[in-house]
Amino acid sequence: MAEKQQEGSNVEEGSSRAAGKVVCVTGASGYIASWIVKLLLDRGYTVHGTVRDTADPDKTWHLRALDGANDRLQLFNANLLEEGSFDAAIDGCECVFHAASPVFFTIKDPKVNY
Repeated sequence: MAEKQQEGSNVEEGSSRAAGKVVCVTGASGYIASWIVKLLLDRGYTVHGTVRDTADPDKTWHLRALDGANDRLQLFNANLLEEGSFDAAIDGCECVFHAASPVFFTIKDPKVNY
């Protein structure tokens, strides 16, 4: 029980240290990145998350449903293959968690290509 109380107090301490700090998570809708977003929001950070299409609710609903997202999550359109598309999301951030990865669906025969 004492271990759980100490763990909880660490989160509270982290929240006060994170207040007002802005970080960016690229590829925020992905599995790993969405867990990073959750952890950062839980600790009190403001998060700029990049996704390929902010208007696609199938790709963003799980992020918008996170505790703290209404106040401290801002999603940005970004594409790894478009130079400068991350500039707005990264502007003003103290740190970037780069979890985005390009996805290509042009492989016709995996045996030939790999």
